[in-house]
Amino acid sequence: MLLATPDGLLRFDDGTTTPARELEGRRVGRLARRRDTWLAVVDETIIARREPAGSWSDLATADVGLTCVLPVPDGAWCGTVDGRVLRLLGDRFAPVTAFDAIDGRDAWHAVPSGEPYVRSLTSTADARAVLASVHVGGIARSGNGGSSWRPTIDVETDVHEVRAHPSDARLVLAAAGYGLAVSRDAGTSWELQTDGLHATYLRAVAFTTEAALVSASSGPAGEQSALYRWDDEDPTLTKIERGLPEWLDGNVDTGGLDSAGELAAFADDGGTAYRSVDGGRTWAVLASDVGPIRSVGVQPD
Repeated sequence: MLLATPDGLLRFDDGTTTPARELEGRRVGRLARRRDTWLAVVDETIIARREPAGSWSDLATADVGLTCVLPVPDGAWCGTVDGRVLRLLGDRFAPVTAFDAIDGRDAWHAVPSGEPYVRSLTSTADARAVLASVHVGGIARSGNGGSSWRPTIDVETDVHEVRAHPSDARLVLAAAGYGLAVSRDAGTSWELQTDGLHATYLRAVAFTTEAALVSASSGPAGEQSALYRWDDEDPTLTKIERGLPEWLDGNVDTGGLDSAGELAAFADDGGTAYRSVDGGRTWAVLASDVGPIRSVGVQPD
C-alpha cells in the first residue's frame, strides 16, 4: 500500500504496520499504476516513476501544475490545473490541442478552484478510449488516441472521478455529485444510480474483482461520509460497515481509494487509512494520524 503525502510517500509492505519512506521531503500528489510501475505527480509539476525495486526517478517537468496522471505503454496522459491534457512522451510534454477545442468547453466552470481543471483520467481495458473528468465540466472522451474529444455527460452532473473496469472494456463508472454514473458502452453514454445511498455526493470509485467501491457523503464538507459497495448485477448500493466507523472523518476524495483484485485501501480527510483483503467487504485501520493523505495506491500481490 502506498500513501502519498505532502512530505513523501509512505509504503506499507504486506503484514507491516510501520511504513517505509520514499520521496521524503517532496510533495507527492496523485498516484497511478500500470502493471508493476508507478507514476506520481511530485512537487506539483513533475512526473516521477517508481521501478519495481523501489527507486524513483523524475521523468519530466511541466510548465503548469499537474492534477492527475494515467500511465500508458508509450508514456502517460496528464491533467492540468488549467483544464488541459498533456501527453508525456519520453522526457517531454506535448499539449493535446484537440482537448482544448472540445464542444461545450465554454460551459465549464470552477467550483471552488480558480478555473476548471482535469480531476481524473482513465482508459478502457482495451485501450481504445481515454476519458477525462473535468471539475466542473463533465467527462470528455476520445476514441482515437486524443485526435478528437467529445463531451459525454451533462456538465452539471459534477463528476469527481471516472474509472474504467480493468478487464471489461465496456464498463466505466464515475463518482459524481448526484450519484454513481454508470456506462456500459465504454463511456459513450451514462445513467445515474442512487438506490441504497444515504446521500448522493460521491467523490471516489475503484473496482475490485467482483464489484466496485464508492465513497459518499452529504456534501463537499464531508459530513456523514461512508463507503459503499456496488455490484453490476444489483444496482442497489450497499453501505459497508464491517471494520469501519458509522461515519468516516470527512470525504474519501478523488484518488483516495484504490484497489487491485481483492486488495483495497482508502484514506479519509482525517488522515486515517484503511485496508481490505476481501474486496472491500471488511476493513481494518492501516494507519492513523499521519496527516494529509493526497492519494492511495494498491500494489497487487
